[in-house]
Amino acid sequence: MKSVKQNALMHNLLLLLCENETISVSRIAAILDTSESTIRRKIDILNDALKETGYGYIDKSPRRGLHLVVEDRAAINKLFANYELKNIMTGERQIYKYLILILSGKNNKITLNELSERVYDSIPVVRKNLTVCEEWLSLFELHLSIKKNVGITLKGSEESIRLAIKHIVINNDLYSIDESIRIFAQGIDLELLKQCIFAIESEWNFKFTEESFHSMLVYAALAISRFSHTVLTISDTERKTVLKYNEYSWSKSLFKMIEEKFSVEIGEDEIIFFAVQLLCSYLIHSENFEENNAYKYDEKLKTFITRIISVVSDVINVDLTQDKELYYGLLNHIRPAIFRMRFEKHSTQTLTNFIKEEYKQTYRVSWALSILFEEYYGINISSTELSYITLYIQSSLDRMSQPIKMVLVTELGMGLNQLFCNKIKISVPKVEKIAIISLHDFNVKMLDQYDLIVTTSSLKISSDKVIQLSSLLSDNGIGLIKQKIEMLKSRQLETKKKFDVSCHTLFDPKLIFTHLKVKDKEALLSLLSKHLVSLGYVSSKYHASILKREKTVSTYIGNSVAIPHGNSGLVNESKVAIAILDEAIQWDTENEVDTVFLLVFRISSHEDSKRVQLFYKGFLELIETDEKLKYLRSLPEDELYKYLVQ
Repeated sequence: MKSVKQNALMHNLLLLLCENETISVSRIAAILDTSESTIRRKIDILNDALKETGYGYIDKSPRRGLHLVVEDRAAINKLFANYELKNIMTGERQIYKYLILILSGKNNKITLNELSERVYDSIPVVRKNLTVCEEWLSLFELHLSIKKNVGITLKGSEESIRLAIKHIVINNDLYSIDESIRIFAQGIDLELLKQCIFAIESEWNFKFTEESFHSMLVYAALAISRFSHTVLTISDTERKTVLKYNEYSWSKSLFKMIEEKFSVEIGEDEIIFFAVQLLCSYLIHSENFEENNAYKYDEKLKTFITRIISVVSDVINVDLTQDKELYYGLLNHIRPAIFRMRFEKHSTQTLTNFIKEEYKQTYRVSWALSILFEEYYGINISSTELSYITLYIQSSLDRMSQPIKMVLVTELGMGLNQLFCNKIKISVPKVEKIAIISLHDFNVKMLDQYDLIVTTSSLKISSDKVIQLSSLLSDNGIGLIKQKIEMLKSRQLETKKKFDVSCHTLFDPKLIFTHLKVKDKEALLSLLSKHLVSLGYVSSKYHASILKREKTVSTYIGNSVAIPHGNSGLVNESKVAIAILDEAIQWDTENEVDTVFLLVFRISSHEDSKRVQLFYKGFLELIETDEKLKYLRSLPEDELYKYLVQ
């Protein structure tokens, strides 16, 4: 649904411009939960469209923000229509109607005429919308076969179909969760089924989170309604894994009760499939942040969590190893997360973009952990899970860091000053205390008393603690304060100024490209891969593994930087290929990139893993600020190599 999402973004952007006299880019980005760079790019597209049609233009003022200038506001409706943006949310809801009908079709089939009649769309429109459905279904390794005189057939495993159905039930806004379940499991006594799940929770002394409870309700309902006419394919890995954990016993207990209450017979494969979903689910944990007694933890997992915290502590030079809340939080989160990444084919990314923007530094630190997941469990961590781990790390840092003390130096009235302070406390919770003093009461000694000095006047002193604002109530002012606080935080996270000597062999002058011109992401990755193959550093299959990973998780990490990487098993010798582009290229649906570090890491020993850890430590310092990146991008190839290995 990329096109739907993009249209919705443009639609909502235009609405915000219409509804506000002036509005800042940062404000729009916050409301629409996307990056400022994306908003700026969309504004340029929209501005061109306005000018071409003669409807008006978007005035950009550094102080006022964005202002929509139109002679006839009614003409904007024509722009909505031209870009097919009108009723876009209805369009997305319509796609969900298609998906529900396709996934609930008898024997996984539905005719074009039947689909057309039930969605009230013409056959040509149905064919067009089916391409959007195909894109969504492919996330679950499902596809559609459309044949004359046969109709539409859903192709894929029963496991994949159920995962897709679960996602539809949980995420569509056409029906309630109970109503959605009844569509896919007709005639089922849902209240009785809920009682069965409640009874198992009580018997085994655990509680699902709300989302996990609904997921289990879906899977249990599908097991009852579909087991007689579908076949599950359970892998040997799933079968062997499940038997080791409590979740298998929970599943057996539940289905024994279901068989009694619903007068059905459930096979062993259904029990194992449900147990796998249980392994992927999250439980409510105690406030004491201890091991959840319902879970069965192995020593490998505990060692893994300890290693994660140790690596993060080393990379950021802050000791987090004594934070028990962090340890147990990660322990209880990562256990089901590992199973989700192993067995599920799709995960939502609701918070990912927000976390990337809000906690840039910490999110980049979390990337250092991706190699550990591969080393310990042979899995590629998703951006969604990286985002959640970022939150745990950030929370730990917040617990350890000191609150920000701020002083407002002003000549304005007390009412306006207080309004500003209230706005800061809401927008920037890290600020514990805000003192308000007049300009004539300010003295230089206050630089030692406060972390941050905000003023609307010139203080005539040189200090990175001072922020001078043109207006107290502008969104830009709040943004500047947040940036400054991030800078203060980053001092806590300061790393070594250059790469450890053990990392120097990772760089090869033949793999450094500056002022590179490529048309797109695929062309760039192909170019870098060919050089790596020709030098003998990777196998010919490495390029395909990069592309496969990019489909799973975006490797964009902010500031127009991306760190793609492939399967470590296809690497002969660890290297880092670097590309500095003349013009930025589209990296994912939201972001453009002009600086790429292709990470080619072979992990065959503890020493290899340690070197990767040291690389990330130096790398984070390398790209920490806009100034450092600007300098990096300015260097020619030979100078860049010297800069990296000095």
